[in-house]
Amino acid sequence: MFESEDKPRSPHFWKIIVIATILFVAATGLLLFFLQQGVQEETPLTGILHAGDPDYDWYGKYMDLKNPQVKMAKSLSGNRLVMFSAIIENNGERTVDVVEVELSFFNDDKLISSVIRTPLRPGTYTPPIQTFEKRGFTLYVEDLPPNWLAQNAEIAFHGIRFLAKP
Repeated sequence: MFESEDKPRSPHFWKIIVIATILFVAATGLLLFFLQQGVQEETPLTGILHAGDPDYDWYGKYMDLKNPQVKMAKSLSGNRLVMFSAIIENNGERTVDVVEVELSFFNDDKLISSVIRTPLRPGTYTPPIQTFEKRGFTLYVEDLPPNWLAQNAEIAFHGIRFLAKP
């Protein structure tokens, strides 16, 4: 009475199944690869030159922060944050792979707080700054000093490290 007819499969059925399986495995592999990339631990940086070191004092005149800007904004959670941005300019003869900057907060020319950040550090996506090269950066500070009246903030070099020659 009720008989079902077996419809013939498309001649491309098995090809489509194999291609779909290969695409699924490739997409899963790429996803795992990119997720593992973000898990890398930050290694402590060594060999950074600071003020008082003869090499830092000598090379400091060749490093410059162009167009420093400090802006205040609100984060998505509604908290205040300060954005520091500038362009690092290397006008010397050495390649620099680490740059530390000091972010300072002032009330009426009185230093309230400062924090050290590293906008340039060795990494997969961060090549060193070559001779006569410029590199822009932006840093965000959300943990603002509680007694800071949002009057003045500054950015300045704190340390540099030269790329080791192989």
